[in-house]
Amino acid sequence: MSKKKQIITTPLTAWLFEYMDEHDLTPTGLSLQAGLSAGSIRSLIKFPERKPKVETCLRLSDITGKPAEEILQMAGLHGIPEVAMMSPERIEILQRFQRLPGRLKLLLLKVAKDLDEFAQEGGAAQG
Repeated sequence: MSKKKQIITTPLTAWLFEYMDEHDLTPTGLSLQAGLSAGSIRSLIKFPERKPKVETCLRLSDITGKPAEEILQMAGLHGIPEVAMMSPERIEILQRFQRLPGRLKLLLLKVAKDLDEFAQEGGAAQG
């Protein structure tokens, strides 16, 4: 246990250890559950000064049930302009997109492009 206490240097790292302890998970197990590469969580723990990607935080939120905003804040990403500018709806869209299988992601992207083109042509203004 003392080894873990020496490693904890950020709120995110502390929460990751707490979550893994509560759910009897290893860093590799948590990474794989989140759909991340096997060493992702271990890297966050070993190098806590590195900020995770927004997508990593969203995946952790998705599998742990912890609100994305809280994870982003613990990771030190909440104050970054592009993250701070995200509305709750945009965060939800990103979370839902991450959960889709690859083929559905491509289909959703096509639908989004079609909707964008429709709006650009003035279709959204008509109805």
